[in-house]
Amino acid sequence: MQLLLYASLYLVTGVLLMSRRCACLPAGFDKTHITKCEVDALRLGTNLGDVFNGPVDTRDWSERMHQNYILKHLGFAPFINGGVKNSGKSLTGDLATELRKSGGWIGRNVSDSPYAALNHKWIYMFGDSTTRQIWASFAASFQGNNFERNAKEWTRQYCNKQHPHRKAHPGKFGHFPEEGWSGGCGQNEVTCYVSGYGGGGLLTFDWKHFPYEDYDEHVFGEKGPWHSDPVAAGPDAGRQPDVLTLQTGLHSCWHADPHGAYSKHLKEVNQTMIHSHMQQLDTLYAAVRKAVDRRAVNGAEATQVIVLTSGASGAVVGSTSIDECILRFNRKAASLAHKYGFAVLERGEIEKRFMYKNLYVDEGEELLKSDMHLEMPVQAVVATTLLNMITCLGSDPSEIGVRPFMNHVDGGGSPVKMLYSAPNP
Repeated sequence: MQLLLYASLYLVTGVLLMSRRCACLPAGFDKTHITKCEVDALRLGTNLGDVFNGPVDTRDWSERMHQNYILKHLGFAPFINGGVKNSGKSLTGDLATELRKSGGWIGRNVSDSPYAALNHKWIYMFGDSTTRQIWASFAASFQGNNFERNAKEWTRQYCNKQHPHRKAHPGKFGHFPEEGWSGGCGQNEVTCYVSGYGGGGLLTFDWKHFPYEDYDEHVFGEKGPWHSDPVAAGPDAGRQPDVLTLQTGLHSCWHADPHGAYSKHLKEVNQTMIHSHMQQLDTLYAAVRKAVDRRAVNGAEATQVIVLTSGASGAVVGSTSIDECILRFNRKAASLAHKYGFAVLERGEIEKRFMYKNLYVDEGEELLKSDMHLEMPVQAVVATTLLNMITCLGSDPSEIGVRPFMNHVDGGGSPVKMLYSAPNP
């Protein structure tokens, strides 16, 4: 049976590109290639946010979501196929289904769409609860929209505990002074697997609290997914992830600040903890690089590694100091990622741009609620830009015309018209 897609196309100079390979950027990576992919992803996210924020004559969420540009370019969003308030029309009266079809979102097989970048691939997302949002967006295509909204509860009930591969942090409100934090984050220490795109496709979410912990030694060690034995037994049957996304830093800032959740006992910001965790970023990326190279040396195709920066805390009180800390982490993370040959998706900057009309406004004037876990369509936008980057990095640079900083909107250089797809049975 044909699989219908609300699909994502990666269109460059009029040529539909499929991701033939999922090549990682090696230690001596092509800086021009990675620059183009990073700029395109950031520009796509910015455009989607600006279009959503654009109308000055309506505050209606459905009308904003059903503008033509969003209908053509936003992925992970089957809920917009029906048009404004299920009228079948866009905000300007065009047929929503025709706009979705013109962008390739419906009526295509995974294998003949740019969604092929995820086809049969193992996507491994390692990060905090905001990473879980993106994983849920990828997985909701198969699990249903309720999964996207209830991923937190689902993961705590059905996923594998990370213990004994790490120190356990039990209880709904634990105290771990030797690690500098308190709270219920230990409930999130799980690893989740759901089916992905195409035969053998796998989507993994692995909880990450701080930059480098005992659990990282397991994940990136000889017994983790990047073990050196290509025929090792276990749930991955000798496989290694095709794509790894990493995101960390937000919880370090959250727990080290007296305004953060469960940190009211602090009288001042724990700068020692923040400094230590920033230093751990180098340790983390070095471990990732070693793990990825270990498998590549043994004949396996290297994993594509993408570092995501973190969004704002969404704190009502004390957000300035927490968010400044997050921004410092983001810049450190991006700099070190490039040092080790990893691509960077500037999630924090995309979300900041998206939310500028919601901050410092009169009560009731917000378009979206400011929160650590931003509501739709922000997570779908971030997921779409992530797919954009995965596709770009996995494409042959000679075919996508690697010429960074060209005008990708009006046709100069390498125009990108990013869409997205997921199969519906």
